[in-house]
Amino acid sequence: MKNQLHPDFIESLKRRRGDENYNVMMRIGDISKLHRDYIRRESEQDGLPSSYRLLLFHLAHMEPGVTQLQLVKAARLKPPTVSVTLQKMEADGLVIRKSNERDLRQTLVYLSDKGRAIDDKIRESFEKCESIAMRGLTPDEIEQLGALLDKVIDNLIDSGIE
Repeated sequence: MKNQLHPDFIESLKRRRGDENYNVMMRIGDISKLHRDYIRRESEQDGLPSSYRLLLFHLAHMEPGVTQLQLVKAARLKPPTVSVTLQKMEADGLVIRKSNERDLRQTLVYLSDKGRAIDDKIRESFEKCESIAMRGLTPDEIEQLGALLDKVIDNLIDSGIE
């Protein structure tokens, strides 16, 4: 996989890493980009459009039968984006939409078995990427890194950044 990274990004990353101003948050941003690119490539190899990943993630972690509005709020996407993506996902057999029996004005969205299987593959990709990223670290170092990153997250949340 590493040979498929964009060479310009790798050269830029090498230069930044040598810069004395390359701080921790820049490193976190670069790690995030590398992770996103890895997951995107893995998903594309399976024929999964990148626009599906976020909605699949939220549908897999929410109660079955959510409204589009709940999904919009969870994914922090615009309603038209979610609507169009769900239409495509339904056509691809990844989600099922049904009228809410208690309120016929609402349509509830469910993850299909095919959608669950694809979510499982995405999770495997996340685990594989984490395994690659943590290579050479001891279990204690991984635990320390997690605790330090949790502190960074908490600091940003406490400051009002979300």
